Amino acid sequence: MRINPWWIAGFVMLVAFLPMMYKLVVGLIGVGFLVNRFLTRIIGLVDTGSRVKAMVDDLNEKNENEIIIEDSE
Repeated sequence: MRINPWWIAGFVMLVAFLPMMYKLVVGLIGVGFLVNRFLTRIIGLVDTGSRVKAMVDDLNEKNENEIIIEDSE
């Protein structure tokens, strides 16, 4: 059985492109981790901000219902 030269050429091109494909895959994974970390921090800050706002609003509602009597001399 004769080996088709296109198979050999394809194998040589695959071997030639492996380092570039490796760098591309590792780069994409790295970018994905960075985007994930950035979005996680942004979402955490927004979530913390909304929780703090809810706590402050809750405290303000409680303070409005209290009757404060000041002693004056």
